[in-house]
Amino acid sequence: MTEFDWGSMRGAPVLIGGYGIAGRAAYRLVRELGAQAAVFEDGANRPEEGVETMSTLEELGARLDSFDLVVVSPGVHPSHLLYSRPGKVASELALARRFLEVPIIAVTGTNGKTTVTTLVSRMLSRSGVDNLAVGNIGEPISAHVLAPPSMLVVEASSFQLAYTDSLAPAQAAFLNFAPDHLDWHGSMEAYLAAKARVAEGMDEGAPIWVPAGEARISASLAASLGRLHEIPGPGAEVAGDKVRIAGQEIVRVSSLRRSLPHDLLNFCFAGAMAMAAGADAGSVGAVMEEFTGLAHRMELIGEVEGHAVYNDSKATTPDAVLCDMESISRAVLIAGGRNKGVDLAPLASLAPRVSAVVAIGEAAGEVEAAFRGTGAKVVRADGMDQAVASAFALAGRGDAVVLGPACTSWDAYTSYAERGEDFRRAVRERGKGQ
Repeated sequence: MTEFDWGSMRGAPVLIGGYGIAGRAAYRLVRELGAQAAVFEDGANRPEEGVETMSTLEELGARLDSFDLVVVSPGVHPSHLLYSRPGKVASELALARRFLEVPIIAVTGTNGKTTVTTLVSRMLSRSGVDNLAVGNIGEPISAHVLAPPSMLVVEASSFQLAYTDSLAPAQAAFLNFAPDHLDWHGSMEAYLAAKARVAEGMDEGAPIWVPAGEARISASLAASLGRLHEIPGPGAEVAGDKVRIAGQEIVRVSSLRRSLPHDLLNFCFAGAMAMAAGADAGSVGAVMEEFTGLAHRMELIGEVEGHAVYNDSKATTPDAVLCDMESISRAVLIAGGRNKGVDLAPLASLAPRVSAVVAIGEAAGEVEAAFRGTGAKVVRADGMDQAVASAFALAGRGDAVVLGPACTSWDAYTSYAERGEDFRRAVRERGKGQ
């Protein structure tokens, strides 16, 4: 629990650790609240002129004890010196929540957070409910504390939740749980505990939406005062060709543009939360019918040389790749990047549907090891252009080409989006020769 007295922000010395998107928003907020703010930034995100800045660990170590509160950006590893003052460290999400006066809907989970957050926000907007999707989705919650909409839909990552106490959402969803970010959290237990903080501070009986049959998730939320609702379940389910939310038929599965098992589960979670927050059934159904997916998430980017090409750069864990590949009958898979301390061995189960694998990045050897003995041919590639060229050379008749990394992009790119855009570029350039 953070020991900082949040009622004494005016005049308090506050340090912002990291000056990326979240750090900049946090800095502006604490300044507006009257704090004496300084920034530590040792990377490329140099603050503008006039911002008191430290850039070396020596400077930080000499001054760290002089700050009453340290607000750390989600990209900073917990081994950093910034975290060395227990009780004085908070996330940007925790900072914003302390001064936010509108209800929030919080969404967490290993996979699907951005999709569900987007769907909930669109369903509410379509219903005339003033809201905004913020958090890990890209828009910092701190940027909307002083002039918020009527409601915020918050995508909450484990990095943010680990140093957030009393998030107190009006509703919360814990979508799923699989190995991820173990290089940051240190263990599955710590990762699960961070995710479970999404429900801290909830009112008694407030809805918490969880996946049916996931005892580990339900147990992690046992201390919350919220009430667990399983999905699929009475609140949201697929019955034959019908998606039902709160007992109402919302839409026919046959009318949806996306209807894989994980798509339908996402629709059920989003529909249940949106309707509980005031969305109407017609608007919820319309959003489901119109939804074609988000960029870099099993995104069909075209057909080149007779092969369907999919950009799934956001799939940064084996679990995400396995889930997304359910729609593909045969493919050449491009996988690798920087591993997050996760076992890549589960990728081997794709072997019957993967004719070949192109291994890239720092984890190329781990990708190769995962498929060893499965019969799938594995080659290594240096860079995206070579990876795409190798994938098309290996692709047989009817094979798709899929970028499904199962790893982060941080060995070669600043984000999964930058990696996905580079994949698009390489594919587009190849397509010019058709």
